[in-house]
Amino acid sequence: MDYKPLSDYPRDAVDRLLNVIHLFRDIRATSEWQYDVLLKRSRLVTLAPGEALLHAGDVDQWVYFLLRGELQVHVDDDAAARGERPLAEIRPGEVFGDLSMMLEEPRSATIVAAPVGQSIQVLAVDCTLFGDLENFSLLHLPTKLVFYRNMVHSLRWKLEVYRSRYPAHELANSHRRLKLYTGPKNCKEELVSLAGQARNLARILLDWNAEFGSGQLAAEESDMTDFLESILS
Repeated sequence: MDYKPLSDYPRDAVDRLLNVIHLFRDIRATSEWQYDVLLKRSRLVTLAPGEALLHAGDVDQWVYFLLRGELQVHVDDDAAARGERPLAEIRPGEVFGDLSMMLEEPRSATIVAAPVGQSIQVLAVDCTLFGDLENFSLLHLPTKLVFYRNMVHSLRWKLEVYRSRYPAHELANSHRRLKLYTGPKNCKEELVSLAGQARNLARILLDWNAEFGSGQLAAEESDMTDFLESILS
C-alpha cells in the first residue's frame, strides 16, 4: 500500500480531481484557505490487487472516496484471506468509512482491493477535526456546516435507495421520522443538529447494511474512472 500526500501531485491536477467530490468543491467555494487546510489532512492511497485497506475492528477517523478500481467488503480478515465471496463491492464514486467515523465505533468490516484487475486508488480524508463541535481553531463553523450537510445528504440518499428497494421493510421510513432542523441557519445550533442527524442516520444505515450488505447503493460512475486516470497519470 502506497500513501502519498496531495502535495506530491501538481496542484492543478489535485484541484481538478477534488472538484468532482462535492465535499471538497463546496468547502473550496466557502473558503480557499479552509480548502487548503483539508488538503493537508488528505492523502491518496494506492493498493495492489488483493491488498487490504481497512480491517474489521480498526478504530480511526478517516473517511474514504474510491477513485479508481474496485474494492470488496468482507466480514473480517479471515473471510478475506479465505477468498470467500464478498458481502458487497465498492465502486468508483462511492464514499465509505463514514459510518464508523460518525458513530465513533470500530470498523465493522474488512475492505480489500479486488484480487484481479488494475491498481486501486482511494482518497483518504482525516476527519478528526470535524468531530469536535466546539473547536473552530482550524476548521471554522462554515466549513463544519458544509461537512455535516454533505454527510446528512449522502446518508439520506443511501437510505432512500434502500427504501425504494424494500418499501415494505420495517426500516423503510425510519429516517423520514427523524426531526429536521428548522431553526436559524449558519449557526452553531444548526451544526449541532446536523451532527446529531448524521449520527442517527448512520445508525439506521448500519441496521440496513446488517441485513442487506453495504456497497450496493452508490450510483455507477464508470465515466469518472477514465477522467481520474488522465489527471493523475
